[in-house]
Amino acid sequence: MTIPDPVTDPDLPAGFCWADDLTAWGKRLDDGRIALLRPDDPQRAARWANVAAFYGAQPPLAPAPGSAGEHLVVGVGATGPLARVAARVLGRRFVPVDDLSGAGTVPVPDGGSVLLTAPAGACSLAALDPLLHSWSERSVRVGLLTGLDLPGISFSLAKILAGRTPQSEEHDVLLDGLTGTARIGRALDERTALETAVGGRWRTAVVEAHGSGSHALLGPYSVCGLTGERELAGPSKPVPGGCTPGRCRAGGRLTPLPLRDLACRTLALFVCTALILDPREHYPSSVSLAHAALEGHPAAVIGMVHQDLPVNAEPRLTGRLLAAGRPAGAVTADLNDTAGRVSGYLMLGDPEQTFAPAPAPDTAPVLTPWPHWRPALLALPGPGGLPGLLTRDGIWHEPADPVAVADGHGAALGLRTELTGWLASLGAGALFEDNLRAWAMAADRPKTRVVEGLKVMRRYREAAQASALAALHLVQKSLRAGHGPLPCLPAELDRHATNWAQALAEMSEHSRFGMLDQFTDAATATHTPAHGPTGAGPCGYCRGPLERTVWCGPLPGAVERVRVACPRCGLVADRPTTPAHTAVRLQTPTALVPGQAVRITVDLPDAASGLWLTVQLRDRGRHALATHHIPGAAGTAGVEMTVPADLQPEVHRIWALIVDRFLPAWHQVRVPSTPGTHPEEQLP
Repeated sequence: MTIPDPVTDPDLPAGFCWADDLTAWGKRLDDGRIALLRPDDPQRAARWANVAAFYGAQPPLAPAPGSAGEHLVVGVGATGPLARVAARVLGRRFVPVDDLSGAGTVPVPDGGSVLLTAPAGACSLAALDPLLHSWSERSVRVGLLTGLDLPGISFSLAKILAGRTPQSEEHDVLLDGLTGTARIGRALDERTALETAVGGRWRTAVVEAHGSGSHALLGPYSVCGLTGERELAGPSKPVPGGCTPGRCRAGGRLTPLPLRDLACRTLALFVCTALILDPREHYPSSVSLAHAALEGHPAAVIGMVHQDLPVNAEPRLTGRLLAAGRPAGAVTADLNDTAGRVSGYLMLGDPEQTFAPAPAPDTAPVLTPWPHWRPALLALPGPGGLPGLLTRDGIWHEPADPVAVADGHGAALGLRTELTGWLASLGAGALFEDNLRAWAMAADRPKTRVVEGLKVMRRYREAAQASALAALHLVQKSLRAGHGPLPCLPAELDRHATNWAQALAEMSEHSRFGMLDQFTDAATATHTPAHGPTGAGPCGYCRGPLERTVWCGPLPGAVERVRVACPRCGLVADRPTTPAHTAVRLQTPTALVPGQAVRITVDLPDAASGLWLTVQLRDRGRHALATHHIPGAAGTAGVEMTVPADLQPEVHRIWALIVDRFLPAWHQVRVPSTPGTHPEEQLP
């Protein structure tokens, strides 16, 4: 029997109770009460009691229905006993497995659901991705019952059970960090004050903001993933200058907004890589949006797992679908369909749970899928009114082999081929400029630096094109006559290419958040996916599965491009398929130490006539902290830069821009910085 401790046990609403161990916890649940495994930290227990007060007094738990064969609770490893009780209370079939990989062999019926119970630290993208792919192919809805430890998992289950009790006059809100506004109403289109919204009580809160797995920017607020009383880099090692309830290291002068304090029953996070459960997959500290959500109010959390997924109408659509009584797991599957990724979004909570009564016939919003894609899940009654987004698959296309250049008559043919290659590269450069210019002109704020840089690039590109065309004309004339002078490759081509690359590098040096995405999008805006995405090995940082996509050029003979990306970490490389770019390799340090020098080595092809190389060290906001330019680089190029002494402890980026003949390539490596010493915490 669990005896309350009046000193350490915070008061809980009626229907809730504390338990000291799993045995007592299970008995309390069987008796019809929502039990919480008591955590060791009294401050954590107090926060949980506040969350229980948000859900209010609970009636006795209704007897669970008979076990439904199509809905499973899978318990992983040590969570098995807790998962068994959860299955009994929810009326689901229980299946134990030793580890996450074993869950793939569990026989789940097509169209069924899985509540996967596992510690948060075990739920890496590398472990979850194969399961999500396998279950998605059979229209299986997936949710995670997880937490930082066993008491945390019991807390997550308590919120699921309490979330089934309807509340009166519940409303939804959209918190838009891109505009610094909030929207309420049935269609989330009525504007309200953001300051009022962040302190309100909501059925569903949808957050759309720039950020990462630890923080997000919400107008004047910095949404912080703090889970305890201060940020820790290990079990008990504070991060110097780290986050506290009253200070957020990522927000500067912005007002800290701990995500755990956002009062809602359902939370949708449209923030890049918001749901990083394994701490090893982001900066290794206790600040995590996913962990903060688990320790906070919501019973269900839907969030982005991947980096830089396209987001258009999805936030409002998510709020509409949840308000229409669509199960949270089905909404997550809908979002993955719009993104064309089976693991683009993840759900924490019960995939079968709804947070609104079923709508009247012919009134539910309908997501229109791509034909023959998950029809069982996406078919809703009624004609619907909200269109969905469509995805497309690519076709395999082998890259062309490099052309060999011979002597004699073949020398003329070889020079013609080389000049034609230059002209193809110049054409690709022109398309890149046009696409980048179109974005800069359409942006909400004038991109003056980009527009001026493009003017310089255009001047050098047109000069190079005139030289290449003049030389090609002489070659063609000699070939037609069977004799005549054979010009050399114009020396000014390399000079113009270097100046063009320098203008692009200077533009990149002064760019801010999101500019890398604009560069790579401009390079492939007129291309089409020819093959992929296919597997490309593990990510060098989070060990998740890399994805490789080949993009076909808009015209015959145009240079193809290859994009390698980690769904969680984002871009790894975006490069042309030319031999010079294919041979590039980066060697970077495993960590950045504030105040110390860092050496970065780039292996370039020795046979290249000279490439433009720019290496940048960028912080999490993608601001350039240090930049080094090397024109005419070949072979092994070493770059040494000093890490700023006040660098925040975060996962930073090393960018490499490599330009060969008007063909740019970008490489990105994630590197964490070690905690430094914060001035406020130095001893006298």
